[in-house]
Amino acid sequence: MITEFIWDFDGMLFNTYPHTTAALCEYYKRHGKEIDSVEAFNKLKISIREAFKFFGMTEDGEKEFYEIEDDLDFKPRGVPYEGIPEILRYIKEHGGRNYLYTHRDKVAIQYLDKFSLTEYFTDFVTREMDFPFKPSPDAVEYLIKKHDLNKENCIMLGDRTIDCGSGLNAGIKALLFDEFRTLKDSSYTYYATTVNEVMAVIKNLMQ
Repeated sequence: MITEFIWDFDGMLFNTYPHTTAALCEYYKRHGKEIDSVEAFNKLKISIREAFKFFGMTEDGEKEFYEIEDDLDFKPRGVPYEGIPEILRYIKEHGGRNYLYTHRDKVAIQYLDKFSLTEYFTDFVTREMDFPFKPSPDAVEYLIKKHDLNKENCIMLGDRTIDCGSGLNAGIKALLFDEFRTLKDSSYTYYATTVNEVMAVIKNLMQ
């Protein structure tokens, strides 16, 4: 039985990739360079580090980019996927616990606050905690140790191979949310392409 759910943020809980893609394009536009939005989106789906590397982002540039991207009202706005609030509530009401593990900074918690979702979470791991990037298991293992969790009861949920990798490398199960059906050959324990499928898997795991 799974009772401990460790969630990635971008692309899993919230549909933020359009927002982040627009912010990356806006950053380069301000510096006189046009980048392809589709290409930016695809690189961001791998990881933000991959996008930075591909487009030659500098350290100073990262700071400016994050100032743009951290504006919750920068359009298009990031919003929770339809059905996600209901899943988080279902887990809590049925004795489970939700945790956040994201490479994003504390703005992720501000998003949760904005949509009244913080109450469903037991703990948060954000960029400020300076854990190695996924697929490192360090942050997952930190949550397991801090809350004295049994690995048999834990699962990592995310939309990228690195999300699942961080869970699998920690010795727990992993669910891949493959919204665009491009990662079928990745490593994971459970696979879903819609939020409804995610809910179905979770209900089955909590029985």
